[in-house]
Parts: sequence; structure tokens; C-alpha cells
Amino acid sequence: MKSSTTLNRLILSTESTSREQFQVQVDDIPRARRPTRASKNIQNAVYAYIRAIRALGRTEINTSEVADALSLPVAEVNRAISSLKKKGVRALNG
Repeated sequence: MKSSTTLNRLILSTESTSREQFQVQVDDIPRARRPTRASKNIQNAVYAYIRAIRALGRTEINTSEVADALSLPVAEVNRAISSLKKKGVRALNG
């Protein structure tokens, strides 16, 4: 018996002899929420990065720069910054 792997609605099998190409639309696949622990880790990483930038004397930074530096989507960085604002982290007025 050959091994196969199921990825949502797509089945990949090693016993396939077909060389045809196909496309799979992923719009219908529900997206899972990040676990709370992962969100907390992202929030801590964003906060640490912002503090490091401030320590270097910079007073301006944008979310895309943080996202690039941490290899995160901008939306995740925005969520982390929003959470940090709710916890009382303020923008530096330099």
C-alpha cells in the first residue's frame, strides 16, 4: 500500500501516474485563528523590536518595517500594536 497525505480537500498520493497539472482554489478553506500563545509571542517580539529601535535613538518606525524585520505579515504587526496600545504602550513623541 502506498502512502498518501490529506491536505484539506486535496489528496496527494505517491501512486499517481498522471503528469497533468491542476490548480486548487484555497478561498473555500477556512482559516484557523492563531493560538493565544502565538499571538502573545508575536506581541512580545513586536514590543522588543520597537524598544530596540528606540534604544538606537530612532523615533519613527512604520509597521511594514517591523513586519519585514520579524518576517511577519503586516496585519499581525498591526494587531500586536493594537494590543500593546490597549495595555498602555504609548507612541514616542520625539
